[in-house]
Amino acid sequence: METCKICKGDQDSKNYEGYNICTECSDIMEDLMSEYFLRTLKYEGSNTKTGYMKYLESGRQFISDYQRIRKHSKSHIKHMEEHVREEMQKNPEGGKQRYLERLLQTINWLERCPEFYNYYFKEYYICPGCGASIFDHYNKQDVGDWLMITCSKCDTVIKKYFSPKFVN
Repeated sequence: METCKICKGDQDSKNYEGYNICTECSDIMEDLMSEYFLRTLKYEGSNTKTGYMKYLESGRQFISDYQRIRKHSKSHIKHMEEHVREEMQKNPEGGKQRYLERLLQTINWLERCPEFYNYYFKEYYICPGCGASIFDHYNKQDVGDWLMITCSKCDTVIKKYFSPKFVN
């Protein structure tokens, strides 16, 4: 059996091709990436007339979207690490303590492997239905315990996340 790159435990399944990440760490990674995805969309979407957007609007293809995904990864890692450490100082018990410890391990791994952001988001730069930039055309909606990210042009589901209960 292979070892998880994040927690060093047994890898019970393969969730990300080329990365040995166990199911528990994969679930936590989904929590982190959902927050990062929403922050990136919110930040980039609110500033559509500057920077890379002018470049895109001038008729260029979505070449900069690859770079945009990692643009704020360092600040995301720092923000999440601070948040987790604050929560850990409150001396949580049981499952929450274990979750926070694993979350911190995952954050530290992401800091050492920032290329994972591009791997993770490689299929989310543009809508698979109509080809629109997801940075410009997205909707988010809570559906039960799920957060749905859809294309605002054609309503194609881009990504579906289980809504994190603690990560804000």
